Amino acid sequence: MKQYVTYKVTFKETADQWLFQYRNSDKIIYSFFNIKGNRILNLFRDRQFPQTIDMMEQWTKYKKVVTIELVLESYEFADFWEKYNLKRKKEPAQKAFEKLNLVTRIQCFSVLPKYDADLAKTGQAKAHLVTWLNQKRYNDEY
Repeated sequence: MKQYVTYKVTFKETADQWLFQYRNSDKIIYSFFNIKGNRILNLFRDRQFPQTIDMMEQWTKYKKVVTIELVLESYEFADFWEKYNLKRKKEPAQKAFEKLNLVTRIQCFSVLPKYDADLAKTGQAKAHLVTWLNQKRYNDEY
């Protein structure tokens, strides 16, 4: 069973994106990541910060303002290793992957299909995963 429930919140007007993780055991916030934007200070100032899963789920009534997605995917190395689908240099790739924070891991997962499509279009060879991670190629525009 997963230890955490993760929500990705996007403000429609500004495209600010946040990631909230709540512990399954007590449904209280475990971590928060500001993926993109700076509206977080307004949440603290106005006492609107969603401290519990219940508070986060109350945000769903503001559909005109925010989009809230329940993140169901596991962001572990084994899952990314399978999705990357180039089985070379596993140990150094795992070490590089384990250094990444959750936001960067999510970015890797979301960019991978674009990277694969770009390789198919350009005919380039796929980089070893450890190289792709160490060179931060998940930041490239594909």
